[in-house]
Parts: sequence; structure tokens; C-alpha cells
Amino acid sequence: MTLRPAVAALAFLVPMAVSALPGRVAVVAGSNVGAPSRARLHFAEKDAERFERALKELGDFSADQIEVQKGLGTEAFRQALGRAEEKIKAARASGEKTLLVVYFSGHAGNGGLEFGNERVNYEELKESASRSSADAKIFIVDACEAGTLTQVKGARAEARLDFALPVDEVKGTAFIASTAVGEAAQESAALGGSFFTHNLDVALRGAGDADGDGLVTMAEAFRYTANATVAATTATESGPQHPTYDFRMSGRGDVVLADLRRAEAKLLVPIDPGTRYFIRGPRGITTEIPAGPAELSLALPAGSYAVERRSPEGRARGDVLLARGETRMLPRLTPTRYEMARAKGGPLPTEWWLGGGVQSIGLPGGSVAPSLRAGLRREVGPFGLLVHADYAFADVKDRTLSYGYTRIGGGVSLMLPIAGYRTLLEGGLDLGGGYDTQALRDGRHFETGDVTGGAVLRLSRPFGPVRAALDLFGGARLMKVNDKQGVQPAAGATLVILYGLQ
Repeated sequence: MTLRPAVAALAFLVPMAVSALPGRVAVVAGSNVGAPSRARLHFAEKDAERFERALKELGDFSADQIEVQKGLGTEAFRQALGRAEEKIKAARASGEKTLLVVYFSGHAGNGGLEFGNERVNYEELKESASRSSADAKIFIVDACEAGTLTQVKGARAEARLDFALPVDEVKGTAFIASTAVGEAAQESAALGGSFFTHNLDVALRGAGDADGDGLVTMAEAFRYTANATVAATTATESGPQHPTYDFRMSGRGDVVLADLRRAEAKLLVPIDPGTRYFIRGPRGITTEIPAGPAELSLALPAGSYAVERRSPEGRARGDVLLARGETRMLPRLTPTRYEMARAKGGPLPTEWWLGGGVQSIGLPGGSVAPSLRAGLRREVGPFGLLVHADYAFADVKDRTLSYGYTRIGGGVSLMLPIAGYRTLLEGGLDLGGGYDTQALRDGRHFETGDVTGGAVLRLSRPFGPVRAALDLFGGARLMKVNDKQGVQPAAGATLVILYGLQ
């Protein structure tokens, strides 16, 4: 079976008005729980919510024509199909063209869709489709082994597919599965859902609008979703996941699933080949999309969005506020030097570090003392924020006086990158304090607090899974010596090893 003639048999045209159509009915179900032997899914029910939002916002489905079920059983699912058929018959009696969309996300196997311990087998699902009086019927299953529904083994997403233009009406059924036979349907914690439903949602929001006419057809949505799902899962532990299809329709044309004119707002992704954008916003919207040689319009709810641009030179982040009815171009996001350095082996956003070195002693006869240092580094915008704790100790001889010296202290440094990427030079200011102890051999003890400030430089370079850095500090220390408050010089050098966290 080839895709071209199958898709050419779809037609369900949308009129120019953007009000919801009474002939469009949907049943959307999600279940995180499958058979007892199955691990609980994290995002199946959220996938159902995501698909329902796309239909309601962009698909000409009114809220009362979509029934959403989360975590319910087979009987509730069958009853929902029955209620959907009653709505279809009422619409047909009014002379409306009718479309039924049924979506399921959850566990499945050779025995069919799993609702906990209960199942709806694939033959029953196909019989429901054949009994429905809807002009066009689309059944979408996002689950492991969903390819059993379509019976397309070893299917592949094609890089280029040609589809006929809408000519006249069609009748029939389209089955869409997120997997081929024997494959697992994969979830992504980063996307907050399955790869398939995420890509289907992105397609309906504009990424699938290949001809730029503002309408996303079933053919366009499947083409984008299939290619994007294969690409996103190629490097996963389970391997590539191949969405499959079985279209049984007569006539020519295509079903329009999303009318982008209905969007609350639009975000324009600029021409930016070789980059990917991650967009997170209200109502659980999470979008990952590649930018290309043409501008792309995404249909989104109004609200505030966090945007991350990933490119070979690094990552850049920004925020965008979309007002209702607004069309806004994404601002040009340029990586900071830290972000560019990270792309070339520089520091990760969060790093723990530990090291040792020497620091000056601000007491009479003191020169330098061995020291230990531990800390945490965290990027805050264009700055590197370092928090450190120090411990220094030494035996000191001051002419005829000998004593033991210790200092426990800490500080905060605010750093900016100065030069380099893989080998990175940073510079900034450090402010901290400590507690100094002088223990004389005759048993006497003297203590004083101090406040220390100055300039700090860090030169770092990666070595395998860690980075090594040399920290140099120079400044002044305000402390009490011989019962007199005064300023003493302060300096130090420390070699540290950093371990980064994403």
C-alpha cells in the first residue's frame, strides 16, 4: 500500500467562516494505566488533554462536541462512542457534512487498547468505525504495538510525499498509528508527553502547513508528524519509531484538521537554518521545532512564553508575551559567551567544585597557609555566580613567637566571561568573610572576624568529564590585629576540579 493514493482519497473542506462546525465530533481518551504487567505511563492522559486543546482551539470542534476521558474504563469509552454517533446522526439530519475523530493514548498490545485490566480490541475499534454514519472518520492511536491496527509492517516516513489538491468530497475511514508492528511508543520527559502526540500537536499548530495556506490537512499533519517522530527517536535507546497508516476512502481531496485563522495569537519563527527552538507557555504548551529556510507561523494561545534557541554556536534564551489577536516575530536570540563556551566544552549551567591551594595570612609573621576550598557555581543570565567555603591552616613563626593559625570562611563571586570558549577566562569581584584563630604555644587563644573583598580570575579547561580551573584572588581583608582594626592585604591561588550538572 502506498501513501499517495490513500491520502488522495481524503476530503473534508472547511468553509471560510471560523466558527465551530456542528458536524465535527471527537472522542479523546487517555489512560496512564495498562495491564498489570505494564509500567505506569507518565504522560498519556496529558497527551489526551493536549490533543483536545488543539482540536478545540484550531480544529473547528466546539467544546460540547468533544468528549475527553482520562483514566476511565472500556465501558465509558464505548458509551462515549455511542454518544458521538448520536451527535453525528443529528448533524446529518440537519444537512451537515460530518467528521468523527477518535483518539487514544496509552498502553496497547496485540490484544488492543488497554484501559487498566480491560481491553478494546482492534477488531471492535474497526467495527465502530464501519458502523459510524459519519462521512469521514479518523482514528488515531498513540500506543505501543499500535501498528497492529494499521497492519503496516516496517513502514517508513518518507522525506517527500505528494498529495492531490482537494477536488470533491470523500467518505471512508483513516486509521493512524504512532508505531509500526512490534515498536514501542516513546515518551519524553523534556517534552512532557509522547513524541508522536507532541509532533502531531506541533503540526496542527502550523508546522505541518506545508503549502502556507493557513490550513493543516490530514495529509500535511501525518507527513510532518511521521518525519519528526522518526527524527526525534532515532537516537533513543528504543530506536526509531515509525508512525503508520491505513486509509480506506473513496473520492479525492483531503481532510482539514486545523484552521490557523482560529488561533488566539501567532508566533513567527524566523528563517534560521540549523537551529531548533524550544517554546514553553501557558496551558501546558511545549513545542520543539526546527527552524528552516522559510518563516514559520505557530498558532498559540495568548500568554507568556519562555523560548530557547539551540544552535551550533550555543543556546540562547528569552521571553515573549503574546497578546490576544497579536502576531509577533520571535526576537533574535544570541548566545552569551557562556552559552557559546558551553557548545565548545565550556562550563555547564551548574557545577560543584573542590580544590586546594594557598592563601595569605593577615597576621604578623604570616606568609601563606595551605587551604581547602569547595563551592557551587551557577549561571544567572550572563553572569556566573560562585558560592564558596574555605578552610586554611598553618604553623607560623613570628620571630620568637610561634602559633597555630586557622581560618574558616566563605564568599560569593560574581563573574563574567572575558575570553575564550573551550579554555575560558572569567573575571569578577568576590566578597566574603571569615573567622580567624591564633593559638599560641603557651595556651592563649585569640580570635577575630574578617571581611574580605577583591578581584578574582578563573582560567578553566575541560578534561574528560570534568573541568580543571585555576583561581587567583587579590584584595584586602578588614580584621583586628593586636586589638586594632585595620586593613591587611589578601591573596590566594587555588586549583579546583569542577563537575557539571545540566
